[in-house]
Amino acid sequence: MVATEKGFTLIEVLVALGVFSVALLGLEKMHLTAIQVNTVANRLTQATTLAQDRVERFMAMPYNDDLLKDTSYPNTAHPDPTPPPQGYTIRWTVDTDVPSAGIKTINIFVTWNNLRTSKTFSLSMRKSNL
Repeated sequence: MVATEKGFTLIEVLVALGVFSVALLGLEKMHLTAIQVNTVANRLTQATTLAQDRVERFMAMPYNDDLLKDTSYPNTAHPDPTPPPQGYTIRWTVDTDVPSAGIKTINIFVTWNNLRTSKTFSLSMRKSNL
């Protein structure tokens, strides 16, 4: 090789490509993890929205509505009038005169499957007889 020639040898180029490939593999793993985390966050946001929507519906109902009796829902006597989207289940329990007379405590539970595990978001509200 003549001393005045400049450039890279084939071995140097191959080593540089190998290092670059390893760096890209690390970035791809990070990208896949970010997609999974975004999916989990999206499902949690959807569950929170479903629970909050249920709270607003219950607040608009009269105190003695059939869906606000002292029991667990949905049940065979009172099926859910507005079923949740596919992949989610919503249930609620109603406790009358808790924590004091004339107040109902309603616990809402939204359940979904997330990465092969069942997740539940719960929200509690109180409704007074005013």
